[in-house]
Amino acid sequence: MEIIKNEKTAEIVGLCFGDGSLTRRHSGKNKRKLRFQMRGHIIEDREHYDNYIKPLFDEVIGRIPTTTYRGKKPYYGISSENNVVCNYLVSLGIPVGIKRKLNVPTWILENKDFINGFLRGFFDTDGCIFFQKSYNTKNSLHRLAKIIFGSIPSELINDIHSLLKKSGIKSIIKNPLLRKEKNWKTLHILRIESNKDVERWFDLIGSNNPKHITKFNVWKQFGFCPPHTSIEQRRKMLNKEINPTLFYNKKEFAGVAEPGQMRKVEVANQKPYPLVGARVRITSPAL
Repeated sequence: MEIIKNEKTAEIVGLCFGDGSLTRRHSGKNKRKLRFQMRGHIIEDREHYDNYIKPLFDEVIGRIPTTTYRGKKPYYGISSENNVVCNYLVSLGIPVGIKRKLNVPTWILENKDFINGFLRGFFDTDGCIFFQKSYNTKNSLHRLAKIIFGSIPSELINDIHSLLKKSGIKSIIKNPLLRKEKNWKTLHILRIESNKDVERWFDLIGSNNPKHITKFNVWKQFGFCPPHTSIEQRRKMLNKEINPTLFYNKKEFAGVAEPGQMRKVEVANQKPYPLVGARVRITSPAL
C-alpha cells in the first residue's frame, strides 16, 4: 500500500503519539503479531472517535473497528491487528512497544501544514484546555485560558516547544511531575499560559475534539468557563439552556470531574460520568 504523507497522516501520527500504541503479542498462535490500539474516555471522547478519528483512519488507511471496554478503567476507542493498518503506522513513524523516546518525525517537520496537523492530533488526545481564576480578584470566575500537554518522553515536549515558538505561540516547559504511584513514570509538562496564545492556537492549529471545542466556545461566548463540566452541560450553556454562573453555586451543582492523565477521580454514586449533583473526590493534584 502506498504511504501517503500529508496533513491528515501527520494528524494521525499526533493522535497515535498521544493515546495510541503499537505492540506485539507475546504468546499464542498470533505471537509477534502487531496490534494497534487507541483509547479515550468512554463518554467524553466517544463523539471524537465516532465522528472524526474512525472516519479519518477509514479514509486514509483502511476500515478499523471501534472498541469499548467497561472494566476497572473503562475506555472507548479503536483497535486493529490488520497487517496493512499496523505496517502503515510503522511507516509513518509510530514506534512499536513502549514509547520511551519520541521525536516528531522528520517528514512532518518539513511542512508547516504537516506540523499543524501533528500538533492538532496530539492536543486532541493528550492535551487539555482548562481555565483558572484570577487570585488577585475577589469572587473571580474562570477567565484565564490555559493549554497543557503531558508526555513521558521529554524529547517530544522539547520538540513541541520549538514548533510552537516558530508559530509565534509562547509556551513554558514546567518542572516534571514526579509520580510516586506504582507503575507511574515522570511526566514532562508544557503549558500555554496566556489567553492570547490559546486563541492563537485555535486560530492556527485548532481542534477536532468536541471536548476541547465546547470548552473554548463557552469561554469565548461568556468570557469564562466553569471547571468540572461535561460536554453535554457545555452544549446546554452554548444553547442558553443552562446559565454557566450556576456552576458556582456548590449546593446546586457539585460539578463533574474531568478525565485526564493528571487527575484521578472517584465518584461516590459509581456512575461513569454523572451530569449534575455527584459527589466527587480528587485524589491527585488537579489541573
